[in-house]
Amino acid sequence: MKKWLLGALVVIIMGIGVLSLIGEENRDRFNPFIKEKDVYVLVNKEGKTDPNFKHRYMFMLDGVDESGEVGEIKVTSSVKNFSKNSYLKAHVKGKYVYEYEIVAEKDVPEKVRETLKKR
Repeated sequence: MKKWLLGALVVIIMGIGVLSLIGEENRDRFNPFIKEKDVYVLVNKEGKTDPNFKHRYMFMLDGVDESGEVGEIKVTSSVKNFSKNSYLKAHVKGKYVYEYEIVAEKDVPEKVRETLKKR
């Protein structure tokens, strides 16, 4: 019985260790308790080279959902610069970005647009 408990404890500790090594984005992707939602971002800066992928660029941006909640997300692209002051609509789960699309300013909810312009 003691060996079984010790084995279970070792497996649990190893599982926690592996989860701590996985990035937060990937943990969010598989976490069943985090809900998916759409987030709007205003791209007003240049992308930086992604350290994991040679020909990709990353943008660390403040995103706002329709309820007004603000959070930082990472968008990656093969394009270094989007058009000046572009709006993106990103489908996210926590910090994991499933996909994004460029949207017109008129398609962004008014409350979200005001919050993004203040940041």
